[in-house]
Amino acid sequence: MRPHPVTEMRFWSLRGSQARTSGTGSQSPQGFRRAPQRAVVAVLLLTLALVGCAPDRSAEVKTEGAPIDAAVQAAAQEAGIAACPAAGGDGPLAEAVLVCVATGEPADLAAFDGLVVVNVWAHWCEPCRRELPLLAQAAREYAGQVSFVGVVFADEDPQAAVDLARTAGVTYPQVADPGSALRVPLSLRGLPTTVFLRDGKVAGSQLTPYDDYGVLVDDIAEHLEVEP
Repeated sequence: MRPHPVTEMRFWSLRGSQARTSGTGSQSPQGFRRAPQRAVVAVLLLTLALVGCAPDRSAEVKTEGAPIDAAVQAAAQEAGIAACPAAGGDGPLAEAVLVCVATGEPADLAAFDGLVVVNVWAHWCEPCRRELPLLAQAAREYAGQVSFVGVVFADEDPQAAVDLARTAGVTYPQVADPGSALRVPLSLRGLPTTVFLRDGKVAGSQLTPYDDYGVLVDDIAEHLEVEP
């Protein structure tokens, strides 16, 4: 898959630093001393960019979110967020027990049949906020061909997530993952992450936010082989 524009932007500073420090045949000694400093700064900036919306990567410490209580369920229903299919699918994704935000019932991603777009997000992640309206648009345009589901990942304020979904026009099902159960099955490295499923199996993923609807359409065509 071709690089996403955000991926290009995130790695720009490191590539720029390398370009300035390569081909050093005519550099002065002062230039040699400054180059490592520039490289260190570039790497620090790159690290900050990559972990801005990243979940905790520690194997010993799990990221925990708040439970889905009756108030959150009521707010989700009022917002028109759809219920989830009953849990009980097959395969590795069925082992990650989730909670349907609209009903509070157990859910799993394996219960979503056929072609599925899974968007993993949280209300505090700014890039997640920006891409939600694009996903809501896609869910409407691919209705009947592709199922969409959101994963509210380790969110300490699921009520805020529901409010944000309402504002963005999201009505497709949302499942909560307060215990980070999907971290390993979906190979999560940061938020947002969008995963494409075919009959319960991962067909591809996008690790950076969508800021262009055309890029989302291209990825659905590439991974799921359907057009709107």
